[in-house]
Amino acid sequence: MFGLMKRLEKISEYWGSLPRTASARAEEKAVVVTPLELNQLSNFHRVTVGVIMAAYNEERVIEDSLSSLRQVFDAAHIYVVNDGSKDKTITLAGSLTPNVLDLQENVGKANALKTLIDHFRLTKRYDYLLFTDADSRLPADFLEKVKPSLKNRPACVVATVTSQRRGVISAFRVFEYGFSHRVFKRAQGAASLITVAPGCGSLYRTDVLEQLDFSDRTLTEDFDLTLQIHLKKLGRIDYAYQVRVATQDPFTWRDYWKQIVRWYTGFWQNVRLHRSYLPNSLISAEIILSLIDSFSWLGALILALLVPHIFLLLLFYAGALIAGLGLSVLIIEREYWAIKYLPLFPLFQFINSAAYIYSFFRAFRSGEKLGWNKVARYAS
Repeated sequence: MFGLMKRLEKISEYWGSLPRTASARAEEKAVVVTPLELNQLSNFHRVTVGVIMAAYNEERVIEDSLSSLRQVFDAAHIYVVNDGSKDKTITLAGSLTPNVLDLQENVGKANALKTLIDHFRLTKRYDYLLFTDADSRLPADFLEKVKPSLKNRPACVVATVTSQRRGVISAFRVFEYGFSHRVFKRAQGAASLITVAPGCGSLYRTDVLEQLDFSDRTLTEDFDLTLQIHLKKLGRIDYAYQVRVATQDPFTWRDYWKQIVRWYTGFWQNVRLHRSYLPNSLISAEIILSLIDSFSWLGALILALLVPHIFLLLLFYAGALIAGLGLSVLIIEREYWAIKYLPLFPLFQFINSAAYIYSFFRAFRSGEKLGWNKVARYAS
Protein backbone atom coordinates (compact mmCIF):
# COMPACT_ATOMS: atom_id res chain seq x y z
CA MET A 1 0.00 0.00 0.00
CA PHE A 2 2.81 2.44 0.89
CA GLY A 3 4.47 1.68 -2.47
CA LEU A 4 1.25 2.76 -4.14
CA MET A 5 1.16 5.87 -1.95
CA LYS A 6 4.69 6.80 -3.04
CA ARG A 7 3.78 6.42 -6.72
CA LEU A 8 0.63 8.46 -6.25
CA GLU A 9 2.63 11.15 -4.53
CA LYS A 10 4.83 11.44 -7.60
CA ILE A 11 1.76 11.61 -9.84
CA SER A 12 0.34 14.51 -7.86
CA GLU A 13 3.59 16.36 -7.30
CA TYR A 14 2.19 18.58 -8.06
CA TRP A 15 -0.85 18.31 -10.10
CA GLY A 16 -1.08 21.92 -11.27
CA SER A 17 3.63 18.80 35.60
CA LEU A 18 4.93 22.41 35.78
CA PRO A 19 2.61 25.31 35.00
CA ARG A 20 3.97 28.59 33.77
CA THR A 21 1.99 31.80 34.10
CA ALA A 22 3.49 35.14 33.13
CA SER A 23 0.75 37.31 34.62
CA ALA A 24 -2.10 37.14 37.11
CA ARG A 25 -4.75 34.61 36.17
CA ALA A 26 -7.86 35.69 34.34
CA GLU A 27 -10.74 37.00 36.38
CA GLU A 28 -13.01 34.38 37.91
CA LYS A 29 -15.69 35.22 35.33
CA ALA A 30 -13.84 37.00 32.56
CA VAL A 31 -16.26 38.40 30.00
CA VAL A 32 -15.06 37.67 26.48
CA VAL A 33 -18.27 38.56 24.69
CA THR A 34 -19.35 41.95 26.05
CA PRO A 35 -22.63 42.32 28.00
CA LEU A 36 -23.77 44.88 25.41
CA GLU A 37 -23.55 42.28 22.63
CA LEU A 38 -25.34 39.70 24.75
CA ASN A 39 -28.29 42.01 25.36
CA GLN A 40 -29.50 40.64 22.03
CA LEU A 41 -29.81 37.19 23.56
CA SER A 42 -32.97 36.59 25.54
CA ASN A 43 -32.21 33.63 27.81
CA PHE A 44 -29.20 34.83 29.79
CA HIS A 45 -27.42 38.09 30.52
CA ARG A 46 -23.86 37.13 29.67
CA VAL A 47 -21.65 34.26 28.58
CA THR A 48 -17.96 33.66 29.13
CA VAL A 49 -15.73 31.76 26.75
CA GLY A 50 -12.19 30.42 27.14
CA VAL A 51 -10.00 28.58 24.64
CA ILE A 52 -8.00 25.39 25.22
CA MET A 53 -5.38 23.72 23.07
CA ALA A 54 -3.24 20.63 23.53
CA ALA A 55 0.08 20.68 21.68
CA TYR A 56 2.73 18.08 20.96
CA ASN A 57 5.76 19.04 18.82
CA GLU A 58 3.91 21.88 17.10
CA GLU A 59 6.69 24.43 16.64
CA ARG A 60 5.94 24.79 12.92
CA VAL A 61 2.33 25.90 13.36
CA ILE A 62 1.53 26.99 16.91
CA GLU A 63 2.58 30.62 16.45
CA ASP A 64 0.19 31.12 13.55
CA SER A 65 -2.61 29.35 15.40
CA LEU A 66 -2.23 31.34 18.61
CA SER A 67 -1.86 34.57 16.67
CA SER A 68 -5.20 33.91 14.96
CA LEU A 69 -6.75 33.18 18.35
CA ARG A 70 -5.47 36.49 19.73
CA GLN A 71 -7.43 38.30 17.03
CA VAL A 72 -10.55 36.89 18.68
CA PHE A 73 -9.67 36.42 22.38
CA ASP A 74 -7.54 38.22 24.87
CA ALA A 75 -4.39 36.21 25.62
CA ALA A 76 -5.56 35.87 29.24
CA HIS A 77 -8.34 33.54 28.07
CA ILE A 78 -6.19 31.26 25.90
CA TYR A 79 -4.85 28.11 27.61
CA VAL A 80 -2.28 25.71 26.18
CA VAL A 81 -0.99 22.41 27.51
CA ASN A 82 2.36 21.24 26.20
CA ASP A 83 2.18 17.45 26.20
CA GLY A 84 5.85 16.56 26.56
CA SER A 85 7.03 18.18 23.33
CA LYS A 86 10.67 17.78 22.34
CA ASP A 87 10.84 20.91 20.20
CA LYS A 88 10.23 24.63 20.84
CA THR A 89 6.48 24.34 21.35
CA ILE A 90 6.59 25.40 25.00
CA THR A 91 8.72 28.48 24.30
CA LEU A 92 6.58 29.66 21.39
CA ALA A 93 3.32 29.11 23.25
CA GLY A 94 4.62 30.96 26.30
CA SER A 95 5.43 33.99 24.18
CA LEU A 96 1.79 34.35 23.08
CA THR A 97 -0.26 33.41 26.15
CA PRO A 98 0.51 33.53 29.88
CA ASN A 99 -1.48 30.35 30.51
CA VAL A 100 0.78 27.44 29.55
CA LEU A 101 0.87 24.14 31.37
CA ASP A 102 4.05 22.16 30.71
CA LEU A 103 3.73 18.37 31.09
CA GLN A 104 7.11 16.68 31.24
CA GLU A 105 5.73 13.34 30.07
CA ASN A 106 3.49 12.70 27.09
CA VAL A 107 0.07 11.60 28.35
CA GLY A 108 -1.99 11.79 25.15
CA LYS A 109 -4.32 14.49 23.88
CA ALA A 110 -7.45 13.66 25.90
CA ASN A 111 -5.58 13.32 29.18
CA ALA A 112 -3.59 16.48 28.47
CA LEU A 113 -6.77 18.48 27.88
CA LYS A 114 -8.35 17.16 31.07
CA THR A 115 -5.21 18.05 33.04
CA LEU A 116 -5.27 21.56 31.58
CA ILE A 117 -8.95 22.05 32.45
CA ASP A 118 -8.46 20.81 36.00
CA HIS A 119 -5.26 22.74 36.65
CA PHE A 120 -6.73 26.12 35.76
CA ARG A 121 -10.20 25.21 37.12
CA LEU A 122 -11.66 26.26 33.79
CA THR A 123 -15.09 24.69 34.28
CA LYS A 124 -15.54 27.02 37.26
CA ARG A 125 -14.37 30.12 35.43
CA TYR A 126 -16.09 29.96 32.04
CA ASP A 127 -19.51 29.06 30.66
CA TYR A 128 -18.04 27.56 27.47
CA LEU A 129 -14.65 26.28 26.39
CA LEU A 130 -13.59 26.30 22.77
CA PHE A 131 -11.50 23.26 21.83
CA THR A 132 -9.05 23.97 19.04
CA ASP A 133 -5.86 22.49 17.59
CA ALA A 134 -2.38 23.85 17.03
CA ASP A 135 -2.78 23.68 13.24
CA SER A 136 -6.15 25.45 13.18
CA ARG A 137 -7.05 29.07 12.52
CA LEU A 138 -10.09 31.06 13.57
CA PRO A 139 -11.50 34.00 11.60
CA ALA A 140 -11.53 37.37 13.34
CA ASP A 141 -15.36 37.40 13.44
CA PHE A 142 -15.59 33.98 15.11
CA LEU A 143 -17.34 35.20 18.28
CA GLU A 144 -19.77 37.42 16.40
CA LYS A 145 -20.84 34.51 14.20
CA VAL A 146 -21.06 31.93 16.97
CA LYS A 147 -23.04 34.20 19.30
CA PRO A 148 -26.53 33.31 17.96
CA SER A 149 -25.78 29.60 18.44
CA LEU A 150 -25.30 30.15 22.19
CA LYS A 151 -28.77 31.62 22.65
CA ASN A 152 -30.38 28.44 23.97
CA ARG A 153 -27.27 27.24 25.84
CA PRO A 154 -26.66 23.99 23.93
CA ALA A 155 -24.35 21.37 25.37
CA CYS A 156 -22.01 21.84 22.43
CA VAL A 157 -21.72 24.00 19.33
CA VAL A 158 -19.91 22.59 16.31
CA ALA A 159 -18.19 24.79 13.73
CA THR A 160 -17.65 24.08 10.05
CA VAL A 161 -14.20 22.68 9.29
CA THR A 162 -12.55 24.07 6.19
CA SER A 163 -9.34 23.16 4.45
CA GLN A 164 -6.24 25.28 4.12
CA ARG A 165 -5.33 25.16 0.43
CA ARG A 166 -2.42 22.91 -0.43
CA GLY A 167 -2.52 20.60 -3.46
CA VAL A 168 -4.54 17.57 -4.43
CA ILE A 169 -5.33 16.27 -0.92
CA SER A 170 -6.74 19.63 0.13
CA ALA A 171 -8.74 19.74 -3.10
CA PHE A 172 -10.44 16.46 -2.21
CA ARG A 173 -10.99 17.66 1.36
CA VAL A 174 -12.73 20.78 0.04
CA PHE A 175 -15.18 18.47 -1.73
CA GLU A 176 -15.45 16.06 1.19
CA TYR A 177 -16.00 18.75 3.81
CA GLY A 178 -18.25 20.81 1.57
CA PHE A 179 -20.56 17.92 0.70
CA SER A 180 -20.72 16.45 4.20
CA HIS A 181 -21.32 19.83 5.87
CA ARG A 182 -23.89 21.14 3.42
CA VAL A 183 -25.90 17.92 3.40
CA PHE A 184 -25.21 15.50 6.26
CA LYS A 185 -24.05 17.84 9.02
CA ARG A 186 -26.92 20.26 8.47
CA ALA A 187 -29.41 17.39 8.61
CA GLN A 188 -27.73 16.00 11.72
CA GLY A 189 -27.77 19.43 13.33
CA ALA A 190 -31.48 19.88 12.65
CA ALA A 191 -32.16 16.54 14.33
CA SER A 192 -29.58 17.10 17.10
CA LEU A 193 -27.74 14.00 15.92
CA ILE A 194 -24.25 15.40 15.28
CA THR A 195 -21.95 12.37 15.39
CA VAL A 196 -18.61 14.17 15.76
CA ALA A 197 -17.83 17.53 17.35
CA PRO A 198 -14.40 18.09 15.75
CA GLY A 199 -11.55 18.77 18.15
CA CYS A 200 -10.34 21.70 16.06
CA GLY A 201 -13.45 23.84 16.49
CA SER A 202 -16.16 22.94 19.02
CA LEU A 203 -17.49 24.83 22.04
CA TYR A 204 -18.51 22.74 25.06
CA ARG A 205 -20.64 24.00 27.93
CA THR A 206 -18.46 23.61 30.99
CA ASP A 207 -21.02 21.87 33.20
CA VAL A 208 -21.26 19.25 30.47
CA LEU A 209 -17.48 18.80 30.39
CA GLU A 210 -17.50 17.94 34.08
CA GLN A 211 -19.61 14.87 33.28
CA LEU A 212 -17.44 13.47 30.46
CA ASP A 213 -14.72 10.82 30.60
CA PHE A 214 -11.50 12.18 29.09
CA SER A 215 -9.41 9.01 29.36
CA ASP A 216 -7.52 8.05 26.20
CA ARG A 217 -9.77 5.12 25.32
CA THR A 218 -9.72 5.66 21.58
CA LEU A 219 -7.69 7.40 18.90
CA THR A 220 -10.49 9.93 18.29
CA GLU A 221 -11.32 11.65 21.57
CA ASP A 222 -13.67 14.10 19.82
CA PHE A 223 -15.92 11.25 18.61
CA ASP A 224 -15.83 9.72 22.09
CA LEU A 225 -16.83 12.97 23.82
CA THR A 226 -19.62 13.57 21.30
CA LEU A 227 -21.13 10.13 21.81
CA GLN A 228 -20.97 10.58 25.57
CA ILE A 229 -23.07 13.75 25.34
CA HIS A 230 -25.72 11.88 23.37
CA LEU A 231 -25.74 8.71 25.45
CA LYS A 232 -25.77 10.57 28.78
CA LYS A 233 -28.47 12.91 27.45
CA LEU A 234 -26.55 16.03 28.45
CA GLY A 235 -28.15 18.36 25.94
CA ARG A 236 -28.29 19.38 22.31
CA ILE A 237 -25.31 19.52 20.00
CA ASP A 238 -25.94 22.32 17.52
CA TYR A 239 -24.25 22.94 14.20
CA ALA A 240 -23.17 26.50 13.38
CA TYR A 241 -22.67 26.30 9.63
CA GLN A 242 -21.70 29.96 9.35
CA VAL A 243 -18.78 29.55 11.79
CA ARG A 244 -15.64 28.43 9.96
CA VAL A 245 -12.40 26.98 11.32
CA ALA A 246 -9.52 26.30 8.92
CA THR A 247 -7.20 23.37 9.54
CA GLN A 248 -4.23 21.81 7.79
CA ASP A 249 -4.51 18.73 5.58
CA PRO A 250 -1.84 16.06 5.12
CA PHE A 251 0.82 17.11 2.63
CA THR A 252 1.76 13.64 1.35
CA TRP A 253 -0.14 10.51 0.38
CA ARG A 254 1.57 8.60 3.17
CA ASP A 255 0.36 11.13 5.74
CA TYR A 256 -3.12 11.07 4.20
CA TRP A 257 -3.24 7.31 4.67
CA LYS A 258 -1.95 7.66 8.23
CA GLN A 259 -4.58 10.25 9.11
CA ILE A 260 -7.61 8.45 7.72
CA VAL A 261 -6.47 5.17 9.27
CA ARG A 262 -6.32 6.95 12.64
CA TRP A 263 -9.78 8.45 12.11
CA TYR A 264 -11.34 5.16 10.99
CA THR A 265 -9.60 3.17 13.73
CA GLY A 266 -10.96 5.63 16.28
CA PHE A 267 -14.40 5.31 14.70
CA TRP A 268 -14.39 1.52 15.09
CA GLN A 269 -13.00 1.77 18.62
CA ASN A 270 -15.86 4.06 19.61
CA VAL A 271 -18.47 1.89 17.90
CA ARG A 272 -17.17 -1.01 19.95
CA LEU A 273 -16.75 0.97 23.18
CA HIS A 274 -20.22 2.53 23.12
CA ARG A 275 -21.91 -0.44 21.42
CA SER A 276 -23.15 1.86 18.70
CA TYR A 277 -23.93 -1.13 16.51
CA LEU A 278 -27.01 -1.73 18.69
CA PRO A 279 -30.13 0.20 17.56
CA ASN A 280 -30.98 1.34 21.08
CA SER A 281 -30.72 5.11 20.60
CA LEU A 282 -31.16 7.72 17.91
CA ILE A 283 -27.44 8.41 17.71
CA SER A 284 -26.75 4.68 17.28
CA ALA A 285 -29.30 4.60 14.48
CA GLU A 286 -27.47 7.48 12.79
CA ILE A 287 -24.16 5.62 13.07
CA ILE A 288 -25.75 2.43 11.72
CA LEU A 289 -26.92 4.41 8.67
CA SER A 290 -23.38 5.62 8.10
CA LEU A 291 -22.15 2.02 8.40
CA ILE A 292 -24.66 0.88 5.77
CA ASP A 293 -23.49 3.63 3.43
CA SER A 294 -19.83 2.69 3.95
CA PHE A 295 -20.44 -1.03 3.52
CA SER A 296 -22.29 -0.41 0.28
CA TRP A 297 -19.07 1.08 -1.09
CA LEU A 298 -17.08 -1.83 0.27
CA GLY A 299 -19.46 -4.37 -1.20
CA ALA A 300 -19.23 -2.74 -4.59
CA LEU A 301 -15.43 -2.71 -4.36
CA ILE A 302 -15.24 -6.41 -3.42
CA LEU A 303 -17.63 -7.38 -6.20
CA ALA A 304 -15.60 -5.37 -8.66
CA LEU A 305 -12.40 -7.14 -7.64
CA LEU A 306 -14.03 -10.55 -8.07
CA VAL A 307 -15.58 -9.77 -11.45
CA PRO A 308 -13.13 -7.84 -13.66
CA HIS A 309 -15.65 -6.42 -16.13
CA ILE A 310 -17.74 -5.09 -13.24
CA PHE A 311 -14.63 -3.35 -11.97
CA LEU A 312 -14.40 -1.26 -15.11
CA LEU A 313 -18.11 -0.52 -15.03
CA LEU A 314 -17.94 0.45 -11.36
CA LEU A 315 -14.89 2.57 -11.97
CA PHE A 316 -16.71 4.46 -14.71
CA TYR A 317 -19.94 5.08 -12.82
CA ALA A 318 -18.26 5.81 -9.48
CA GLY A 319 -15.87 8.16 -11.22
CA ALA A 320 -18.69 9.96 -12.99
CA LEU A 321 -20.75 10.24 -9.80
CA ILE A 322 -17.93 11.53 -7.63
CA ALA A 323 -16.62 13.86 -10.32
CA GLY A 324 -20.12 15.26 -10.87
CA LEU A 325 -20.73 15.79 -7.18
CA GLY A 326 -17.23 17.17 -6.77
CA LEU A 327 -17.67 19.71 -9.55
CA SER A 328 -20.99 20.86 -8.10
CA VAL A 329 -19.56 21.29 -4.59
CA LEU A 330 -16.44 23.10 -5.79
CA ILE A 331 -18.53 25.55 -7.79
CA ILE A 332 -20.95 26.16 -4.90
CA GLU A 333 -18.02 26.64 -2.52
CA ARG A 334 -16.27 28.81 -5.13
CA GLU A 335 -13.12 26.75 -4.82
CA TYR A 336 -12.36 26.83 -8.53
CA TRP A 337 -8.65 26.14 -8.00
CA ALA A 338 -9.48 22.54 -7.02
CA ILE A 339 -11.35 21.64 -10.22
CA LYS A 340 -8.18 20.50 -11.98
CA TYR A 341 -7.84 17.68 -9.43
CA LEU A 342 -11.31 16.20 -10.10
CA PRO A 343 -10.02 13.14 -12.03
CA LEU A 344 -8.28 11.93 -8.86
CA PHE A 345 -11.32 12.18 -6.59
CA PRO A 346 -12.61 8.62 -7.31
CA LEU A 347 -9.18 7.31 -6.34
CA PHE A 348 -9.54 8.91 -2.92
CA GLN A 349 -12.84 7.11 -2.40
CA PHE A 350 -11.22 3.72 -3.05
CA ILE A 351 -8.30 4.58 -0.76
CA ASN A 352 -10.79 5.56 1.94
CA SER A 353 -12.60 2.24 1.50
CA ALA A 354 -9.35 0.30 1.84
CA ALA A 355 -8.48 2.27 4.99
CA TYR A 356 -11.95 1.56 6.36
CA ILE A 357 -11.44 -2.20 6.05
CA TYR A 358 -7.89 -2.11 7.38
CA SER A 359 -8.92 0.03 10.35
CA PHE A 360 -11.68 -2.39 11.34
CA PHE A 361 -9.10 -5.09 12.08
CA ARG A 362 -6.64 -2.62 13.57
CA ALA A 363 -9.25 -1.36 16.04
CA PHE A 364 -9.66 -4.80 17.57
CA ARG A 365 -5.94 -5.50 17.81
CA SER A 366 -4.85 -5.96 21.41
CA GLY A 367 -2.04 -3.85 22.82
CA GLU A 368 -2.59 -0.96 20.40
CA LYS A 369 -0.77 2.11 21.77
CA LEU A 370 -3.05 5.13 21.88
CA GLY A 371 -0.92 8.22 21.30
CA TRP A 372 -1.11 11.37 19.22
CA ASN A 373 -0.44 9.64 15.88
CA LYS A 374 -0.05 13.04 14.26
CA VAL A 375 0.74 13.71 10.64
CA ALA A 376 3.57 16.08 9.72
CA ARG A 377 2.87 19.80 10.00
CA TYR A 378 4.08 22.42 7.56
CA ALA A 379 4.66 26.13 7.94
CA SER A 380 2.06 28.30 6.24
